[in-house]
Amino acid sequence: MIGYFLAPLIVFGVVNGFPLADVNRHCRSSNKGPIRMSSDPIDTADVFVNRRQVLASIPFIAAATASQVFEQSAQKRFNGRKETENIPFQSVTLSDDSSIQTTLLSSVDEALKTIASSCDRRYLHGVVASDYRLMYRGITPKESALPSIRSEPSDLLLPSTYGSAEASNFFTSLDKQMQSQPIKPSNGHLAVTNIDAAKEWGGYAASIWPLGENVHFAWLEEGGEFWSDKTRDRDVNNMKVIVDGVDCGRFSLEDALEGDGVEILFRAEKFLMVPVSMEEELLRGLKSSFII
Repeated sequence: MIGYFLAPLIVFGVVNGFPLADVNRHCRSSNKGPIRMSSDPIDTADVFVNRRQVLASIPFIAAATASQVFEQSAQKRFNGRKETENIPFQSVTLSDDSSIQTTLLSSVDEALKTIASSCDRRYLHGVVASDYRLMYRGITPKESALPSIRSEPSDLLLPSTYGSAEASNFFTSLDKQMQSQPIKPSNGHLAVTNIDAAKEWGGYAASIWPLGENVHFAWLEEGGEFWSDKTRDRDVNNMKVIVDGVDCGRFSLEDALEGDGVEILFRAEKFLMVPVSMEEELLRGLKSSFII
């Protein structure tokens, strides 16, 4: 049944009209839609709260308990519903930040249907061409029980994200440098191709699947992270940032996905998150749907 939902995506070696061999050379036209700038104020206080440290500080036992309770609650809500209804759960609050909206999905099958209907095709091309390499973000224990669809504003310009005024200044400078691009730190989110690196931001990790039409990607030509203690002295004016669909013929999205520990800046109004505990089932469903 899973193959039924995704078969239209890739048939006889063709991905959305492009032969798989040509996926790496395909460049999408830049989206001319409006760019949403973050309206969150920049806190210039001397003491910052590092989100990575806060998320990683949740005790293991409490984390496991929260995950079990969340899963049991979700299962109770799903029991009694016909599987053929294919209706995702209602929006719920999984974060203290009211600007973050999350919609729970009932299963991996629901996630596969979402990918089939809404996942950005350029990203799907890159995943298939890279032999199903993915990008990830960190999630909290209570987000690790089920797939979900997330909508949230960018937080890269906030000092609290990295717990550093330097990091905030870095991304603000990079944002100015990328002002003419469809994607920049003020409207983007970071994901990474290494699961362990993603887990530093919450203890758990989920693969990321950008949804909708206004989706863009960017990454460093040399790979690696945009910001870290090791790169804090980097001059943004000398950085080579690849923007997908603009810098054609250079380090491709497929190449970025194949790299280890490569951060990918992506812009999407919504994105699907599938916990890594469900990745084997997810990839099995994707692969069985493609007739290559």
